Amino acid sequence: MNKDVINAIREKEQLPDSMTDSEIALEYKGTYTAARAAVSLEHKPLDQVINDAMAKIFPFMRNKKK
Repeated sequence: MNKDVINAIREKEQLPDSMTDSEIALEYKGTYTAARAAVSLEHKPLDQVINDAMAKIFPFMRNKKK
C-alpha cells in the first residue's frame, strides 16, 4: 500500500502514531476506507470542483475571507 494512502487513512480514521504503516496496510487492505483514501489523493471533492468552476464563470462571486 502506498505511503500517502496510509497517511490519509491514519488522518481520516484518527489512528494513533504508535500503529505502524505495515499494521495499517494489513488491517485496511482491500477495504472501502482504503479505496476512499486513495481516491481522495487523486481528486478534489465535488464541492471544491463546483466552487472552482463557478469562480471562473462568475469571478465576482468568490468567497472573500476577511
